[in-house]
Amino acid sequence: RRKRIQCQKKCGCGACTVMISKYDPFQKKILHHTANACLFPICALHHVAVTTVEGIGNTKSRLHPAQERIAKSHGSQCGFCTPGIVMSMYTLLRNKPKPKMEDIEDAFQGNLCRCTGYRPILEGYRTFAVVSGFRQCSKRSGRVVCFCNGRRSLVECGCCEVPACRGNKATVMSSSLFDSSEFQPLDPTQEPIFPPELMTQKNKELKQVCFKGERVMWIQPTTLQELVTLKSQYPNAKLVVGNTEVGIEMRLKNMLYPVILAPAWIPEMNAVQHTETGEEKERQYLLSEWELQYKRKTVSYFCSCFSHAALEQLRWFAGPQIRNVAALGGNIMTASPISDLNPVLMASGSKLTLISTEGKRTVTMDEKFFTGYRKTIVKPEEVLLSVEIPYSKEGEYFSAFKQAYRREDDIAIVTCGMRVLFQHGTSRVQEVKLSYGGMAPTTILALKTCQELTGRDWNEKLLQDACHLLAGEMDLSPSAPGGMVEFRRTLTLSFFFKFYLTVLQKLSKHQNGPNNLCEPIPPNYISATELFHKDPIASTQLFQEVPRGQLVEDMVGRPLVHVSAAKQACGEAVYCDDIPHYENELYLTLVTSTKAHAKILSVDASEAQSVPGFVCFVSAKDVPGSNITGIANDETVFAEDVVTCVGHIIGAVIADTQEHSRRAAKAVKIKYEELKPIVTIQVSWLRSVPSISSQSSVNFAIHTWLFSHVLHLPSVCLINVSFNRIGRPVRCMLDRDEDMLISGGRHPFLGRYKVGFMKNGKVKSLEVSYYSNGGNSADLSHGVSKINFLAGALIHVYTDGSVLLTHGGTEMGQGLHTKMIQVASRSLGIPTSKIYISETSTNTVPNTSPTAASVSADINGMAVHNACQTILKRLEPIKQANPKGSWEDWIKTAYENCISLSATGFYRIPDVGYNFETNKGKPFHYFSYGVACSEVEIDCLTGDHKNIRTDIVMDVGTSLNPAIDIGQIEGAFVQGIGLFTMEELRYSPEGNLYTRGPGMYKIPAFGDIPTEFYVSLLRDCPNSKAIYSSKAVGEPPLFLSASVFYAIKDAIYSAREDSGVTEPFRLDSPATPERIRNACVDTFTKMCPSAEPGTFKPWSVRV
Repeated sequence: RRKRIQCQKKCGCGACTVMISKYDPFQKKILHHTANACLFPICALHHVAVTTVEGIGNTKSRLHPAQERIAKSHGSQCGFCTPGIVMSMYTLLRNKPKPKMEDIEDAFQGNLCRCTGYRPILEGYRTFAVVSGFRQCSKRSGRVVCFCNGRRSLVECGCCEVPACRGNKATVMSSSLFDSSEFQPLDPTQEPIFPPELMTQKNKELKQVCFKGERVMWIQPTTLQELVTLKSQYPNAKLVVGNTEVGIEMRLKNMLYPVILAPAWIPEMNAVQHTETGEEKERQYLLSEWELQYKRKTVSYFCSCFSHAALEQLRWFAGPQIRNVAALGGNIMTASPISDLNPVLMASGSKLTLISTEGKRTVTMDEKFFTGYRKTIVKPEEVLLSVEIPYSKEGEYFSAFKQAYRREDDIAIVTCGMRVLFQHGTSRVQEVKLSYGGMAPTTILALKTCQELTGRDWNEKLLQDACHLLAGEMDLSPSAPGGMVEFRRTLTLSFFFKFYLTVLQKLSKHQNGPNNLCEPIPPNYISATELFHKDPIASTQLFQEVPRGQLVEDMVGRPLVHVSAAKQACGEAVYCDDIPHYENELYLTLVTSTKAHAKILSVDASEAQSVPGFVCFVSAKDVPGSNITGIANDETVFAEDVVTCVGHIIGAVIADTQEHSRRAAKAVKIKYEELKPIVTIQVSWLRSVPSISSQSSVNFAIHTWLFSHVLHLPSVCLINVSFNRIGRPVRCMLDRDEDMLISGGRHPFLGRYKVGFMKNGKVKSLEVSYYSNGGNSADLSHGVSKINFLAGALIHVYTDGSVLLTHGGTEMGQGLHTKMIQVASRSLGIPTSKIYISETSTNTVPNTSPTAASVSADINGMAVHNACQTILKRLEPIKQANPKGSWEDWIKTAYENCISLSATGFYRIPDVGYNFETNKGKPFHYFSYGVACSEVEIDCLTGDHKNIRTDIVMDVGTSLNPAIDIGQIEGAFVQGIGLFTMEELRYSPEGNLYTRGPGMYKIPAFGDIPTEFYVSLLRDCPNSKAIYSSKAVGEPPLFLSASVFYAIKDAIYSAREDSGVTEPFRLDSPATPERIRNACVDTFTKMCPSAEPGTFKPWSVRV
């Protein structure tokens, strides 16, 4: 089965994670590591074993413990990310059968999940961990909780229910969502062995391999001489180890490299040597091996302070899947201006050995090494052979820092390496190197600042002068690419301040005679010298147990596992693009507008026709009927004359394969006459609305489902048009960047308000006007909304007593099918094992309402219940005649008596409607309530924040399924953390979307959830207006994440007070590191003032 690809081959999500196993002839052992299948070339798998999630267990025979535990601990919802997470855990267990909790959390740095909120995944896999500090309870791992006073104990209770808390027999609270005693134990001896046929190759001499494709040739030499000769023959050839850079360039930037050289088998490029002056790492030395070497505390770890800094940078360098395949040399030769490691190597004075047919030469990574954007002094025919990192000297100190939008698996905004060497026994600077990334088109040295600081004493005066010098030298144009100019400039000073304090703290511990070299740093500054540390997650989930006496087969109110969880954990779940291909199937790729507002002058597809496999180009002239579509009939299937947004669909290319259709789509040429676009609310507002006193802003966000749309409106229309044109099946799966371009999102709002108050501060009036950026077309109208409160269901009962249930809701991971099975189980009085749901289809339940607005369980649950009641009413005479009979007996008798065993159910929410003209009516059937309290820490110097603790109490009525409801609460809350702290769509002033994928649009990762995460379902609060006294859950908990936003704002207030700043301030959502740092006004922010608005063209704007 095809691997899951959420990020469309950008190594950004981990959904495609597999385990790579190989015999390493250099270490003479078998190695297992994770990798992203989306960019790992098949050519690089020669003599390598690949294990996918299907290869470790399945639902027909046996689930592997890594699959079983994520399924039974409710760690899977939509399931698209689950195979990748399972394989990350499985690979960790192959390498370390008894991991620590820190190992588990580190293993997931390269995996993303949009549904679960991560907590249940970590909780389930905690059962593998060697947990220190408390013993694991037999039913769940974690601290015992007293449900009366909330205090936590380290004492094992055996059942997680404290007897002293059972005074109220009518209401018993539980924290056991799963029973870990049911898990099968992990037996490392039963894992699949490494293929013997690959082991037989270990003593054989490898021979050069060459793979030739349609446009690219892959050559894998076995000796250094072969590589040097090939590089001389093909000087523009790319050297590829992990393909993490070249693969993305070819995929996204439409780059073509006809010749690729893979040096994986060359001994001279796979070793580490320790010399008298430093450690020499070969070009292909993998980053994960480098990290592991430092963690093992080898000799070089103690000899070099650079190792400490490099280890800290590697800790946040991408995810394990990237570090396992990316090489040190690749990081250098890529010459990225935001490289995590190049500033470290430059500041350390590392030396590079280059080799070519003309011999070897050594160059130093200094200010001359990088000559321009992604350019170096290395000649095209040269190969980087090794990197020498010098050992540190006595009196030498080194630090490295990185700031990104998200701590885990994110590219840097600013990164740096800083080194200082003092004259022996003094605090006088002998040499200093300050290297920065993200402040220029290349990694740079602050040469002027370093020169001025040399010969100075390490004291307060040096700090002040250094900051002023850096503020001048690390200047940026207000229109600089990447934006965030003030933030980036401030970071250069903040990083130096951290470095200054770190060095000062170490100097204070050294003596020159009877005196210390300097005084200890003030206690309130110590936190600036500490590295980021996050404790393993602690969590508790409390819910009301089912009433005593409830039948065992009645599953309503019990934490039933998601019915698809096992299939998802085994990779057996079928998603839209997994549907088998037809023999004559073709592939479609969209051609979209690159302009936000323009007239279409011409569309030329002639160049696309030369691409192999091209079939046809489809546009508006191929629409047989009306080209108008959309809820308000204000959209088109294909744009004809004018485009109104970047991503407006103009046409589509159909070809025989996905790759050919993509290439052909990129070859379509479109000429425009540009019109002035309205991109931001402010521009629109200035044209139509008079000025009001103050304002606040809420950001635009994209849902970022892990599976991209396959038939996306209006794409479903154009698929039909394409089929009508050629008469053959057509498949279209949107790339992530296409999906984000043409999909709507959570609309941004601009609020403007007036406040009237008395002299004593009492508020007397408030006038608020909110403006929404609704996009380029109309959305759901109130008229359409009225028909969204209805649902249908269909039930078939078969003679063996089994039940086929169909309803109008769509299962997308939220557990709707599971809940409907539970509802039918109680309604019919039969076990859930007898009830089966095949799919949602309009040929069984027509005219369905959208599965949205968190009402699906309410309306579909009632429809299912009504259908069940129809069946039961028909069975009533039979049950009266045979009251002791079984369900199967009654069904068989009904069949024999020709009683229909099929029934439909229908339900609509009563008395809901609102007249906005008269302001009368009932807009909502009922209300959902929730409360959250969050605690955060912020780094006032960098803008980073850490979510320490969150407590949530949510009213879900009488829960149909506590595990699913708690999962929805946690998932919504963590998604809200993204909404309020990091997720931000960034547009150019011309309306071009920059954030088109996981590379720039960041959603929360495992490390972003609260360290202490406690969720309770409000007890004894039945809701009479919904099925079995339940309430909707899904979107309502999302806004509780605002508690994190306001906790951050409260922390900023505290930081500003420490700096003597007391006036109010504006903090827009999301509270990104940029906004947090800029709001923490201090000396450094004042040194980097903002440019006057209107005097420059910004790189990006807020819509």
